[in-house]
Amino acid sequence: MEDQDIKRKLATILVADIVGYSRLTAHDEDWTIRALGDFRNIVDEIIQSHDGRIFSTGGDSVLAEFASPVEAVRAAVDFQEASRSRNLLQPRERQLRYRIGINLGDVMVRGNDLLGDGVNVAARLEGIAEPGGICVSGTVWDHINGKLSIGYVDIGEQSVKNIPRPVRAYHLRVDGTVGDATDAVQAGSAARTPRSALRLPLAAVIAGGAAIVVVAGGVLAWQLWPKSTPPAPVAAVTAPAATPAPPPATPTPAPKPPATAAQPAATPPAPAAAPQPAPAQTATNAAPPQTFRDCANCPEMVVIPAGAFQMGAPPGENERFNVSINEANRVQPQHPVTFAKAFALAKFDVTRAEFAAFVSATNFHPQPGCMTFANGVWEPQPQASWDNPGFAQTDREPVVCMNQIEIGSYLGWLRRMTGKNYRLPTEAEWEYAARGGTTTAYYWGNDPKDSCAYENVGDQSYGEKYNVSGVIACRDGFSDLAPVGSFKPNPFGLYDMLGNIFVLTGDCWNDSYAGAPIDGSAWTAGDCTKIAARKAGFGNIRASVFRAANREPEGTIVKRNRFGFRVALSLP
Repeated sequence: MEDQDIKRKLATILVADIVGYSRLTAHDEDWTIRALGDFRNIVDEIIQSHDGRIFSTGGDSVLAEFASPVEAVRAAVDFQEASRSRNLLQPRERQLRYRIGINLGDVMVRGNDLLGDGVNVAARLEGIAEPGGICVSGTVWDHINGKLSIGYVDIGEQSVKNIPRPVRAYHLRVDGTVGDATDAVQAGSAARTPRSALRLPLAAVIAGGAAIVVVAGGVLAWQLWPKSTPPAPVAAVTAPAATPAPPPATPTPAPKPPATAAQPAATPPAPAAAPQPAPAQTATNAAPPQTFRDCANCPEMVVIPAGAFQMGAPPGENERFNVSINEANRVQPQHPVTFAKAFALAKFDVTRAEFAAFVSATNFHPQPGCMTFANGVWEPQPQASWDNPGFAQTDREPVVCMNQIEIGSYLGWLRRMTGKNYRLPTEAEWEYAARGGTTTAYYWGNDPKDSCAYENVGDQSYGEKYNVSGVIACRDGFSDLAPVGSFKPNPFGLYDMLGNIFVLTGDCWNDSYAGAPIDGSAWTAGDCTKIAARKAGFGNIRASVFRAANREPEGTIVKRNRFGFRVALSLP
């Protein structure tokens, strides 16, 4: 009678498990359980969005079934990217890193539970997956090959526990690269290593054999590069008088990205007076901005002094700019934020040259595909990418078509190069730095017509090229992206803090500031499938969008050709 209750069917099984779960619980059991519960809400939504069903959980594990191998792999990619996005905000000892195994096979159905070799094989593949990675069986690979733009390493047939036959297996690479024979041998060896010994992130496999050459060359370059010790924290914030800065140094040696058409020389904007900050919010006079650079190809960093400010739009500002209720709620309630210590923020957005240096050093190949903006509409372009964003660029312009995969890989490279924990800035850090001690809508005042001396926005130059009306009533000389540092700096010595491109921060998205941190830290609660974006793109014609207070939600894995990033660093 019991046998009659068991049926069979073909199903795609996904098994996910946390790396080092016992270590995490031993370190801080309460925090681990809470963090796991919060992240599970995200995982549940991801699996449901790909027509999957969770049929079993136990401690840190998740077992789900899908009707389609393609949807199962898409869910796994979203799963790992959500995990990576969360981990960007956490110290290593609090990172939830998952292994995922996926198999397509025959399973037994008993009530809501699934049993049998189809499930067991997925569990064994999870055991040989890389931390933060995805391992699929040959049956899954046969169905996704040619349907998904995803790289792989064929690790051959694997002998796994309690499965009588070898299982063909593949490590998937969400950056789109394909492993060579050496990768396959190394991956196969790693797969046979005991699970406790597998600690290399997926980025290490991406680098491959090029890492040895990079390290050898990097040691010599590092010895020749003048060292700079991060300066001591500066006193409480007052905006220093802005002084003309030298042109930004082009990182060397930085290989040129793939050739694109040269951008016509733009007419530089007319000189303007340095911005006059409003009275500082916690004030003692501070020295001029202090800067440092940790390596030849590292971004130049500016020390942002400790201090306090009011985050969000002040009373009356939303009404003055005719902001919608939903957009107004995003920047309310205004609340105090205090930075007990100084931190560092890059002087410029990360440039194409800086990103190209990373790509060359690591052999990183981002997955193609990027949303491009034309005629007021975002359209997906399967072949668009950071080196082909849909318009001509120079090396000194900000890199675009970035999401958490590209950003996380670049940050990991900076960390390995410098031994320092480079990261995305928090929302509070961004707004504090963008205001530079001022309290007005923009760091130069309240009039958007003055923006063309300070920022690249949707002005008359843009409107004339693209036949757009209702633009900002000034002319900045750039109809498309501008090279970083083309305009006046803000009072903290930072450039392009409100325009040129949108940038991504390290905070999960929340629709208002209710419950926001007040110490400048990242907001790790909320909708972590989205992150908070700041600034505005060069074609933005709405004066409210490039205010210092404005914020926008953005998906963690979507890429757009007007979105980039800037790096931050905590100081001792």
